[in-house]
Amino acid sequence: MVPDDVHLALVRSALAGLAFLDHSSDDEVDPDSAVRATEHMAHPPLALPEADRAALVAMIRQVGEEDEWARGVPFTLGLVSEHDIH
Repeated sequence: MVPDDVHLALVRSALAGLAFLDHSSDDEVDPDSAVRATEHMAHPPLALPEADRAALVAMIRQVGEEDEWARGVPFTLGLVSEHDIH
């Protein structure tokens, strides 16, 4: 079993990559490439069983306690509906 702090570190790394794509100017990262990369990053979590997606959302929300930008990521990736945003 992988320790939770390892999972949380991986979530933080993925969020850092998403933040880079989201916050980069058009001169730094082609907008179409940023969208494609974000879609590719979203695909594996969307394929998870519901319980695992819920655990991932909980970890993202934990990071969101320290990083306001991360709070919207579950909705942005399609992991939760608009009604589930906290």
